[in-house]
Amino acid sequence: MGISQPAVSKTISEMEDYFGIEVIIRKNTGVTLTSAGQVLLNYSESITREMKNMVSEINSLSCSSVADVAFGFPSLIGFTFLSQMIKTFKSVFPSAQVSMFEAQLSSFFPAIRDGRLDFAIGTLSDDMQLQDLHVEPLFDSEFVVVANKSRSGSGPLTLDALRHEQWVLPQTDMGYYKQLLSILNKHQIDTANIIKTDSVVTIYNLVLNANFLTVIPCDMTTPFGSNQFMTLAIEDALPIAHYAAIWSKNYKIKKSALLLVELAKQYCPSQCAKYKQPVAAEQ
Repeated sequence: MGISQPAVSKTISEMEDYFGIEVIIRKNTGVTLTSAGQVLLNYSESITREMKNMVSEINSLSCSSVADVAFGFPSLIGFTFLSQMIKTFKSVFPSAQVSMFEAQLSSFFPAIRDGRLDFAIGTLSDDMQLQDLHVEPLFDSEFVVVANKSRSGSGPLTLDALRHEQWVLPQTDMGYYKQLLSILNKHQIDTANIIKTDSVVTIYNLVLNANFLTVIPCDMTTPFGSNQFMTLAIEDALPIAHYAAIWSKNYKIKKSALLLVELAKQYCPSQCAKYKQPVAAEQ
């Protein structure tokens, strides 16, 4: 940063004199932040992010500028139209630096609110506190119960009939899967029989090699063209997932981020018309 250590120490001492409180504890082994120091750090990081956003937004006014963007998305996006989104985006902003993060929406809220992410895509639920966030609806998606294709049996099933099965679901405490867990519990599927993970690879692996069941978007039942999974015909209705793009009202969203949101609308999934009729439990 071009600042000498004595200059840093002098600045810290001046801040401590100004506030009348220590911000760091000095030891032979190093320094540790006090509670006041942690508050100062949080605000400093927020100011730094704001400055970066300002620079990026001003640069975006120039056609030759780099329009950096960072966003979060769930697995469904990665398995369906993300490649089309990015290909089109890079044709418009070829020099843009793009940072992408895959997880459930609940994991992204802190980064959205403090400006580390320009936006995120995920499923909504009524219990979410979104007053400080802009919500841009994108599309709806049907979810289905998926098993290893080698599974025996035929005919429609009820969720009650699957109460002794082992399940694996994405790790989240809100959104679609919170609503789904409530439904599974009503059908006597105990939480002890449900493993949660933030890895979609682990979900597929447990279904394929350990005969677990999962509930995933219908557009994810044939990952990378695989025919090793089957959709179970379930008599009980599963909730429809409502996907939206979310960003903070406290930050003006960048043109580059808005383009990605519009591309998400343009390339959204087919809503799985082939699954609107019951699928045989054995294929």
